[in-house]
Amino acid sequence: MRCSPPWAVRPQPELVSMATTPSPLNDNSNRDGTDGWCIPMTRATNDWAASVPFARKFGRAPLTPHHPDALINDVIYDRMVDPNWSVLQRTFVDKETAKAEAQRRFPTLHVPETLAVMPVETLTSPEELFDRLHPYIDTDAVAKPTHASGGVVFLRDLVDPVALRGLYDLASIDYAAILREMQYWRLPRKIIVETLIPAHRSGPPDDYKFHCIHGEPLLCQIDHGRFEHPWSRLFHVPQFDAMDESDGLTAPNGFAMATRDRLDTMIAAARALSAPFEFVRIDLYDGRDGIYFGELTFTPAASLGIAPSSAGVHRETATHHIYSRTLMDALRKAWKAI
Repeated sequence: MRCSPPWAVRPQPELVSMATTPSPLNDNSNRDGTDGWCIPMTRATNDWAASVPFARKFGRAPLTPHHPDALINDVIYDRMVDPNWSVLQRTFVDKETAKAEAQRRFPTLHVPETLAVMPVETLTSPEELFDRLHPYIDTDAVAKPTHASGGVVFLRDLVDPVALRGLYDLASIDYAAILREMQYWRLPRKIIVETLIPAHRSGPPDDYKFHCIHGEPLLCQIDHGRFEHPWSRLFHVPQFDAMDESDGLTAPNGFAMATRDRLDTMIAAARALSAPFEFVRIDLYDGRDGIYFGELTFTPAASLGIAPSSAGVHRETATHHIYSRTLMDALRKAWKAI
């Protein structure tokens, strides 16, 4: 067994921002929970590792969820370092199995077509991955890991195996080791190839991210133009008025809110998908031919996320406090009812 390098134990700033890693972990899974490293993946060691970037972001140690000063970030942190995740949660974390489960729970949802699934253990290099992806190059398709966040490669633009190095490296590791998001721990390592979601206009479709407490979507963050000129804003659900009128954000030219009937469909889908869970974010897309399932996110931004505003997302803001308070009030009400 080899000892964990510093980046795998105490994440560095570049790993926090990029959600990637310089070298793959050992593929071996040991019974002591170390996955080939000297540092075990227990709640205590996860807390020791993940508390560093949390303290860097918020200037303090994480609080327990029931602490009166706890933010939603503390709740997310507490959940992500816990190794105990249900079969249903892990089904939704895996980007291949999540699509079937989402359609089972809300049958009218569209999902991107799966073109191929490649187990990582069958790939030896980015060059071999390039060869396997050759039938899909120059088409409207993407390749990404099923067991990690990020690493998306647009295959229409792919011309060289070098461009696959980041995807290959990310897909080769246990993603839980980066920031101790334990829902990813020991998930099967696969690369999935999917069709792009058709959009209303040029560029990607708008992403509607519903923040849900016990099956009730309370807030929705809309992400627009995220690969060129990204813009995001939080809205109340179901009214879709701005969560914080003082956030300093204005909609860019070219942005159009989804129609009311589509918003209602998305709200219904978010309710159905979030019903089994205390807190989860449901990501849906306003596609040209319907509402598409994106993903379920149990630990947004690995507990480090800040609500969008003109003040930026580097430190806590008044907008973030409104966002957190909205969710925490609903959680505390539910806790009191137990």
